[in-house]
Amino acid sequence: MTNKSAKPKPAGTSPFPLSPLAMFREGVAGFRRQPVLLVGAALVTFGVMAAFRVPAQNALNEGNNAVGLALDIVGAVLAATVAYPWFYYALAAARDEPVSIADPFKTPMRFYAQFGAAFWFWAALIFGVQFLAGVPALLITIFYAFYGFVVVDRHDLGGLKALGTSVRLGQGKRIGLFAIMGLFAIFNFFAFIPVGYGLSPLTLALAVALVSVSTSITMVGGAALYDVLKGELSGG
Repeated sequence: MTNKSAKPKPAGTSPFPLSPLAMFREGVAGFRRQPVLLVGAALVTFGVMAAFRVPAQNALNEGNNAVGLALDIVGAVLAATVAYPWFYYALAAARDEPVSIADPFKTPMRFYAQFGAAFWFWAALIFGVQFLAGVPALLITIFYAFYGFVVVDRHDLGGLKALGTSVRLGQGKRIGLFAIMGLFAIFNFFAFIPVGYGLSPLTLALAVALVSVSTSITMVGGAALYDVLKGELSGG
């Protein structure tokens, strides 16, 4: 996948290369280009995660903490692995590149790279949440936020190197990344408002539909930021 629509940043205009508002605009514009592919990939990802999250919670409720933790890790890693097309479509949408549903599956080895990166990312994240009060989990998210886009964009890199590249992309910008993640987390939180009116098949379906849209917008906005940071990292 080429980087033909990455936009250079005007020198000296902002302490952070892409503002949250610009990210949101890019996210909305990109989502409008590929709404079906993005929402479909989001639903597949959430479906895999839910298939493990429900039995994991049941195990935790019954006091089987080890089983619950193992199910959470397996579910998260598998969901992140099948999310590879979601990252692919988001990056293509951000770059305004033509894409078909089959394109991510033309290089199946990239799913192995995605799995490798996802395993270390989610194992560390869940361990931090469960045993270390969540603080390391926040740092892990900030450091490795772009690994999915790196896997899509750099076919010469494996999973661990994709994580390392993500770290380098955000070097010197951790505070800005923290602020942006917080703002987009709030944006995605609003998708769950229907559940506040009572848990029912209708409100749950509406919440899932809304969060699939909001997270896809967030993904495309993240892809736009990835391209800008990639340009800075390469000196371009």
